[in-house]
Amino acid sequence: MKGQFVNNLPDLNYSIICLQGSRMLGLQQSEDADYDYRGVFVAKNEDLLSLHKPTETVEGGSYGDDEMDYAFHEVEKFFRLAMKGNPSVIHLFFVPDYNYINDIGRMIIENKNLFLSEPAIRAAFGGYAMSQILYLKRNRGDSKRKEKHVRHCFRLFDSGAELLRTGHMTMPLTNPDYYLSLGKMINEEGGLDKLVALFEEKDREFQGIQSILPQTPETYLINKLLLKIRGL
Repeated sequence: MKGQFVNNLPDLNYSIICLQGSRMLGLQQSEDADYDYRGVFVAKNEDLLSLHKPTETVEGGSYGDDEMDYAFHEVEKFFRLAMKGNPSVIHLFFVPDYNYINDIGRMIIENKNLFLSEPAIRAAFGGYAMSQILYLKRNRGDSKRKEKHVRHCFRLFDSGAELLRTGHMTMPLTNPDYYLSLGKMINEEGGLDKLVALFEEKDREFQGIQSILPQTPETYLINKLLLKIRGL
């Protein structure tokens, strides 16, 4: 993590800070790719009980090449998003290295299986992938953005499939060139039609996966974990 980013972080009670996005996955296209940092913070109980509730998500940054952006969720919101299978939140459970993690952060990661459920992962990962391919059908934006949406679409399918089958997600990617080549296909003649056909095949495979995940998250134990983090 670059020093200037650390100095510019909001003053929060962090539990986890980690790099996500193309740099963590091995999909960066240039040396000046941006840095996407995500994580978890824990609000003070007195703030939670006051009239002026703390912000549940703190976002900011420059959003430019070789710059950094960040999004940090308060632990309760992070738990709610994880129970819904939110891909960017679920990814945080499986990153190989954390820029910062304390005892609370380690406790969250150690209990990641409590949050995973088959219906949520199917809906979130499959649904998000569908939104990416629909974006491509509707928009004629710049080629870099379209390539990114293609990579995102197929990576979500494959990550969700691995989660359904194994309860695990491999990061960084073992085959980034595969997704990079799919992204470039969008700029070829007839590329969108080929990608849509491949997408439909992936979707059929995804829907037919036999999953080892439970049907519901462990809500009771997740709530106990939250209360423990709050010191209650």
